[in-house]
Amino acid sequence: MKRNKFIKYCTLIAFAGLIGCTNLDEKVLDEQLGTNLVNDPNNMTALINAPYASLRRTIEWYDYWALQEVSTDEVIVPTRGTDWYDNGEWQQLHLQSWTADHIRMKNVWEALNQGVSRSNIAINYIGKFPVTATTTQYINEAKFLRAYYMYLLCDLFGQVPFREAEEVDFSKAPNLLTRQAAADKIITELTAALPNLKSKTEVGSDHVTKGAAQALLAKVYLNYEVWTGTKKYAEAVSACNDLISNTDYAVATDYWTMFQKDVAEHPEFILRVPMDDRVEMGSGSVWVNFTLHYSQIFGNLTSTWNGPSTTSTFFDTWDKVNDARYQDNRIKAECGFNQGFLVGQQYGLDGTALKQRNGSPLIFVPEMNLESSPENAGIRVIKFAPNAATTHQFSSPNDVPIMRISDIYLIRAEAKLRNNDAAGALADINYIRSKRNASGKTLPVLTSVTLADVLKERGYELYWEGLRRQDLIRFGKFGEAWQGKPVTAATKAIYPIPTSALGANKDIIQNPGY
Repeated sequence: MKRNKFIKYCTLIAFAGLIGCTNLDEKVLDEQLGTNLVNDPNNMTALINAPYASLRRTIEWYDYWALQEVSTDEVIVPTRGTDWYDNGEWQQLHLQSWTADHIRMKNVWEALNQGVSRSNIAINYIGKFPVTATTTQYINEAKFLRAYYMYLLCDLFGQVPFREAEEVDFSKAPNLLTRQAAADKIITELTAALPNLKSKTEVGSDHVTKGAAQALLAKVYLNYEVWTGTKKYAEAVSACNDLISNTDYAVATDYWTMFQKDVAEHPEFILRVPMDDRVEMGSGSVWVNFTLHYSQIFGNLTSTWNGPSTTSTFFDTWDKVNDARYQDNRIKAECGFNQGFLVGQQYGLDGTALKQRNGSPLIFVPEMNLESSPENAGIRVIKFAPNAATTHQFSSPNDVPIMRISDIYLIRAEAKLRNNDAAGALADINYIRSKRNASGKTLPVLTSVTLADVLKERGYELYWEGLRRQDLIRFGKFGEAWQGKPVTAATKAIYPIPTSALGANKDIIQNPGY
């Protein structure tokens, strides 16, 4: 099932590339392309697969994920000798000293705007076909996907270039939506699309569903006060209630089942990006290669890069005894290392103590210097289990959930607490904690709950899943100091508009502080 769906999703990326337009450099379809492809109802699946294909850009560790994680206390990429300097771009992300010329700003801006454009093309051309249940479904899936890319743009950059699907005069610049206008547009679009979407039972979590629309609404409502100054926490609670009451979804009793190889459907998953290591995918989502030390090779994985780690600031907050999310050993017999946090002496599959390239013991330690560290500096994190027998070591065997039900419980807890329902928030936090006991241990329940408790619980549940920057901003913590980073200005809570985008659209004004 996973294999067939993935191939259909993946083999159309070439077609997606043909019809992918960005607001930076929009390419108008020529008449022959339009006649042969986009006007043929037989190509409807290709049209809807194009905006789906853009979801993969939102899980690539070196672009979108980096903006959401390396800029926070969850991820640090220290320079070790000459390794991982890369013109200072990782240091700049962690120090929050980026500029409008940082390559990650340009890459992410273009990728998300391309997602919006691909969605518009799907809406426009599918809308010209005879109306059927399938065309209605696909148009509403594309409207959700457009709203999702707009949501990410709104979150990261605070401005959203936008044109309606039928506005095909690309000689005119798109409208520029403010954060509030973008948020309101997203809410309107999702509310209208939701009744016409299918359930997870009907189409699976690799498709847009009613549940995905409810989850995205909950996220927009939760961040609405940060974005606009107006609270919508009651609306967030309502959206979460709809999802939590849906029997398609359930909080995992075994946390690590979500993150094993070749997992497609899982009760936690609301929306996932399908991946497969039986085809060549490139290195954007290889969650093991980029963090493991050079000595930690195993099976057919012979290229490891000794990169991203977590900070001692984040690591020191953990209950390392009772919390199942801290560490799990089920892949050790196949890979030689555990999932979760890798700390201390590291061993090979045969039990041999591994060494650094200089012959010193490979002992991962929390002490590091961002600008210059030894090879063993930094505690590593393995969230997704690799496939030791893979024939494509730069591809991933892990479908990536970008929305899951545990997050919805935590959104509801936060929204309840911000809406003066501390008892309801406490119940939701303790429900999640009750499912996260380490083997033979009991993770203590909380007797009261504060916003600081909610933020900590979000970190424990969702670490390295691309959500931390948004969370820290919402809790007023993004500018604080942590390992490798000093206190930074409040203006860093919004990224700069890339210089290339400013040159392409005279209506865009650079964000304050840049």
